[in-house]
Amino acid sequence: MTSIKSFLVSLLLATAALAGAPALAVPTVITFDSGDPIGGLGEGAVLANQYAGYGVTFAPNAFTGPGVSGANWATNTNMSIANSSGGNVGGLGNPALVSGNLLHSFSGWLGEDGHPSFSAFFSTGINFFSADFAGVSVAANVRILAYQGATLLGTVVGATSGQFNLAFASSVLFDRIVILPGGFDDWVGVDNITFNQAALPPAGVPEPATMALLALGLAGVAFARRRHGK
Repeated sequence: MTSIKSFLVSLLLATAALAGAPALAVPTVITFDSGDPIGGLGEGAVLANQYAGYGVTFAPNAFTGPGVSGANWATNTNMSIANSSGGNVGGLGNPALVSGNLLHSFSGWLGEDGHPSFSAFFSTGINFFSADFAGVSVAANVRILAYQGATLLGTVVGATSGQFNLAFASSVLFDRIVILPGGFDDWVGVDNITFNQAALPPAGVPEPATMALLALGLAGVAFARRRHGK
């Protein structure tokens, strides 16, 4: 009887631990095309809160005041969607790393009044973020900065002109990314935004695996009580 009780206690403790553990990180990829979580954004759309249901919202002008290379940060960072096969983009690589719809139109870039910057805000902490950049002339002006609240956790900087992917990963969850898509004199397109966000079950609703273990534990308790009562 003691061995049965020990087994049941261990099982229930494991069940309780599982119930409190977060699910595995779920990758989300935003391509602005029909295959992404919301079915993409049409050409000319302005990126903002369309992906809020997937835990991320976007806002222009992450920085203000003096910028780099003698120019201020833009007050009108372009957040519009353009099509890579149209005339409203700059030069892309061959073969292009980005395709279909992408962020940052060429005409919008021409109207910016400084170095562009924008933020991605996450409703739940993430541990990985990446994006593809194309049309880059000055690699060092393309960056991603990861924040936890107001704390800067790290910065990743472009190392080559043309096109490339930048990624940041951390064991410490972060809730904001700032993207610098090139400088005042350099059009850069952004595409394939990817992040890992912890997926938690709705409050008060255990996951299926937790429910199965709990049911097994309760059945074991009932069986042990019946044997003890005989």
